Amino acid sequence: MATPLAPTNGTKPARVLVVEDEEKVRVLLNDAFRAQGHEVTEATTGAEALDRLDKGEFDLMVCDLGLPELSGLHVARWVKEFRPDLPVIIATGFSEMIADEDYQKARIDQVIPKPYALADVLAKANTLLAKQAAERRETVTV
Repeated sequence: MATPLAPTNGTKPARVLVVEDEEKVRVLLNDAFRAQGHEVTEATTGAEALDRLDKGEFDLMVCDLGLPELSGLHVARWVKEFRPDLPVIIATGFSEMIADEDYQKARIDQVIPKPYALADVLAKANTLLAKQAAERRETVTV
């Protein structure tokens, strides 16, 4: 088994859940996060994402809004109900169809409109992961 690369963002390797029904986009995200040294788990539907979330621990979720079975918004709401510290990035080609207050109610950390550049997704992901790491350091008591 190949040893993962050290993350290029200066943080420890993250466990990333990529939820995307379009295979080409899912593969690109998977490859990009792995190239930065992160562990990636994939899901192609909202139901599959909930199953993966129920069985595993993750540091970040990148989720498409328009998914089969359950929307990305439903998955994000579940995450924030049961894993409130898990950062969520929603990627969508339909951002104007969802009201900003719906995103705020779901406590989504970032919304990225499609089409997007992988570099933008990675930059936002790395910012959220660094913020999460800093918050964990602040809550450690000595």
